[in-house]
Amino acid sequence: MKTYSLKSAAKNQDTNIVWDAFVNYLETVYFEGAAEDLDQELVNFEYEAYKSCYGN
Repeated sequence: MKTYSLKSAAKNQDTNIVWDAFVNYLETVYFEGAAEDLDQELVNFEYEAYKSCYGN
């Protein structure tokens, strides 16, 4: 069963800004296209670490 939740447009935009900044960071640290090519668990780990340091 799928669940749906409502997000405000501002929160969604903030999330996109953080994600875009993270992808830029990831491509600087690893290589261009790293967000798509690296193992998903590694990307998730890096994203959580990035958010704890630089995110909201």
